[in-house]
Amino acid sequence: MKLNIRHDTTYTYDAPMHNSIQYLRLTPRNTPQQRILEWHLSAPGETSQMIDGFGNQVTVMTMDKTVSKITLTAEGVVDLTGKPLTRDDSPFPPEVFLRHTPLTEADKAIKTFASQFSPNKRSLVRMMNRILEHIQFLPGVTTVTHTAAEAFQQKAGVCQDHTHVFISCCRHIGVPVRYVSGYIHTFSDDHLATHAWAEAWLGRNWHTFDVVNLLNVAESHIKLATGLDYRDAAPVRGIRSGGGMESLHTRAWVTMAGEGQ
Repeated sequence: MKLNIRHDTTYTYDAPMHNSIQYLRLTPRNTPQQRILEWHLSAPGETSQMIDGFGNQVTVMTMDKTVSKITLTAEGVVDLTGKPLTRDDSPFPPEVFLRHTPLTEADKAIKTFASQFSPNKRSLVRMMNRILEHIQFLPGVTTVTHTAAEAFQQKAGVCQDHTHVFISCCRHIGVPVRYVSGYIHTFSDDHLATHAWAEAWLGRNWHTFDVVNLLNVAESHIKLATGLDYRDAAPVRGIRSGGGMESLHTRAWVTMAGEGQ
């Protein structure tokens, strides 16, 4: 399946922003599951390329001029092959992904909930369904700093929160699991931004768990980056001086070849 992607990200500052360093995980890499046919990342600063510790492609953008707005545009064409996930796409052994982070640390409530499930695919699918029943998909009630425990307690959040809770539960019952950022082709307006899901290590391979869409196959997913949690795989993350308060607007379009924009 050939998909066209366009992803616009705009930061607006209420005071002059003088300089910044941003790490952009906005370039997908070729894997057995996806072939990158075309890709272009437009950024206003000087850029260089690197591969991070998780094997993600990272564009490092530096700016040393005063601006009040930054716009980033990533766009391209990706062909999804439909092949299943394998064990060969991570520089680390799966056991690394048993490590909790501040965003995924399990509190008492999550531990009690997770202990109902077993470390096998059928049970994790049930757990995924139960998480979506417990946590309403509700944009605007959480931020990127909310933890799995906080989202679980308030019973509302977005795909990032559902994924962090799933990860927290899996690690508690001994299942290695990683956070994935990317895009998904869907006819729902809920995903006009980047998407997030999890991949759990079961047996000899990784397996997809998209809690929000209750999917355990990645037939329509384009992977950007992986990590222990959102911070490792965030599409844009960095530091700046000046700028005051910032506002962020992001929007992504994923269409099949031949579909209207």
